[in-house]
Amino acid sequence: MRKIPTQPFLWTYFNVRNPSTKKMQMKRILLLITSMLMFVITMGQDFTTQGDGKTYSLAILSQTTGSGVTNDENVFTIRGTVTIAVADSFKMDEGVTVIFTNNASLVLQGTADLHCKSARTRLTIANDNSMSDGISIQNETIVTEVSNIDFEYVGLRNYSPMGLNVTNCTFNKHVGGVSSALFLGTDGAKFHISGCQFCDCQKAAIGGAANFFCNVLIEDCTFSHNSLANGNIPQINLSAAPDITIRNCIVDGDSTLNMVGGIAIANWYGSSGNHATIENCTITNNRYGITTMGVMDVIIKNNNIVNNKFESNPNNGGSGISLYDPYMMQTAMITGNRIERSLWGITIIGCGEVNIGKTQVELSAEDYNPGKNVFLDNGNNGILYDLYNNSANTVYAQGNIWNVAMQDSVSIENVIFHKNDLASLGEVIFMPAGETEKVATPMVSHKKSQSFIYDLHGLKHEQSATLPKGIYIINGKKTIIK
Repeated sequence: MRKIPTQPFLWTYFNVRNPSTKKMQMKRILLLITSMLMFVITMGQDFTTQGDGKTYSLAILSQTTGSGVTNDENVFTIRGTVTIAVADSFKMDEGVTVIFTNNASLVLQGTADLHCKSARTRLTIANDNSMSDGISIQNETIVTEVSNIDFEYVGLRNYSPMGLNVTNCTFNKHVGGVSSALFLGTDGAKFHISGCQFCDCQKAAIGGAANFFCNVLIEDCTFSHNSLANGNIPQINLSAAPDITIRNCIVDGDSTLNMVGGIAIANWYGSSGNHATIENCTITNNRYGITTMGVMDVIIKNNNIVNNKFESNPNNGGSGISLYDPYMMQTAMITGNRIERSLWGITIIGCGEVNIGKTQVELSAEDYNPGKNVFLDNGNNGILYDLYNNSANTVYAQGNIWNVAMQDSVSIENVIFHKNDLASLGEVIFMPAGETEKVATPMVSHKKSQSFIYDLHGLKHEQSATLPKGIYIINGKKTIIK
């Protein structure tokens, strides 16, 4: 029996008696070694700076042995994970292109200046098969400034307790593994995001973990066709915090996506002291416009909320504004909004005090609200629903213009679902209405006389349905079915 050779792989190649064959094998070996070296260089390896107080840039890193960063006429390529150590700092190069190979990233544990003053910098991936988390901020000493950077396919993640100021940046076609193109964290961090554009991202444009309570100001930003994976993630997906403000923004969806909402703010922990303001925004063409979930104080004013109806099943959503709180502690002040072409205009599920207009109190009263909301063509299955009070609370909704020809009590009753339709629900006090004007002709002159039950995931069930064990919101009250 022939003995199987036990020599190492390379030795087997060299152990050849025929010189010509040996020469040929030598060439093959050299080619193989070269290919292996090229493969290793392409993959890159992790690199961390020495932590001796030095300031780095991509240009400096490209001249640093073993960094995995190369430079070809101001096109920098990052291979592997490049980490700026805690004691070091980083200054972003301006007017350059930065390419991340597959799984490459730039981790900034030290302080960083990502403020490009003189020229925009573009971050992208090597090819269609590459995926990169982009830049991760981890320093614990300062608020990081980020401006005039175009993030393409890659994202920006924050794990610093200090937060970020992000100005005049674009986030396009993000495909990274985290939940959003701009990921907010850690708990308690503060963010100011202004003048930015978010477009065609696979997941949310802005978001964070459910247990990260981050103060956020988002203003003068445009969001277009995000959350393309259609995975029940809205374009702006925030956890409640002491202070969240979204103003002067455009949030435009994609009518082919039936799971993607516009703006969602959620508090799944029942903690108090959270405030959210959404004002002067245009929110269009989403599954729903705005939804707030859990304990918080909400102000929604002067928004244009139009055509947010792309939920395939009206029982599961499609509201212009949806207020949901099983703890019965959410308060809301809703003023001066135009709510048009939703499956439901405003829906109230649970919650505490909801004020959609309260005009018969002193102007100086804390609960005075002029209303001035305008409802137009909100409904589904041929029935108008401007306001659906699926709670046991009394809701004031005075001073508004409803989707009826005459702004009188008999007509308005046709577009509001409340106590008069189901005795266990709370009453909506809607008179006096706003200034008389013809807004639209009602689709029909009758309504459903059926209420719905909601589980804690916000899914709606018909009242006649057989329900499994669990906790539900029935007519605004928490009910346990055993």
